[in-house]
Amino acid sequence: MSDLVDFEDLGYLDGGDLRAVFDQASEEQVLDALVGTTEGLRHLILNKLPSASALALEAQINIRGPIANESVHTAQRAVVEVLCRLSRFGQVAFDDPEDMVA
Repeated sequence: MSDLVDFEDLGYLDGGDLRAVFDQASEEQVLDALVGTTEGLRHLILNKLPSASALALEAQINIRGPIANESVHTAQRAVVEVLCRLSRFGQVAFDDPEDMVA
């Protein structure tokens, strides 16, 4: 896992790569991670997904109760780990800064 990658970096992915990351993370992790992010980043991410998927996630986010900060952080790190793993295997177009260190 790269300590140089943050959950906010998902905002740089295109829709296909974002879906690939979300498909590899659990639904609970994705929801908890999105609930704990800023509204602006959440909006940016959801707009990159197919409208049906975005609407479904948004509905689940809206009915989700409060989530502890530690749960949010754990979920966001798990999603980032998926991003870094997929990047290392060339399955998403994202340059993990950890892989670029010489």
